[in-house]
Amino acid sequence: MKSLLLVACVLGTALCAPKQTYKQTYMEFDFDHAPVQALQAVPAGTPIGTLKVILPVDALRQPAAGPVRGFVKQEIPQPNGRESLEVLYPFGYDQPAPAAPVVPVAPVAPVAPVVPVAPVAPVAPVAPAVAVLPIIKVIVPAAKPKDEDDEDDE
Repeated sequence: MKSLLLVACVLGTALCAPKQTYKQTYMEFDFDHAPVQALQAVPAGTPIGTLKVILPVDALRQPAAGPVRGFVKQEIPQPNGRESLEVLYPFGYDQPAPAAPVVPVAPVAPVAPVVPVAPVAPVAPVAPAVAVLPIIKVIVPAAKPKDEDDEDDE
């Protein structure tokens, strides 16, 4: 029974797993082979020697046809032999829509300063209008119920 349950779980996982039908591969090129769109994505003042271009490629390892999209990769060397940082600048992708402009909030009228109130002397406690009667708890034993057996005993 346990083995049947295990087989059913494995089979169900295999059948329900998502199928990967299209996988885009990318390849790194020297910046000398960069398209014009990639040149626009480079930040000003960046040395060309630290830049690479990452472009999508087809099955023959040639740059994919169609709209040019990719990334400009900048490697920033770190001191003391640490691993260099890699910064990716995208190009050719749709720019996100700008956020709606923030409307300034209408100015709030200034509130008049609060005048401190003079302290008031404590008021003496007032006697209650109705007299308070003490509550007394009285316990009365309950009467014994009479059963048919009680009559036989007498």
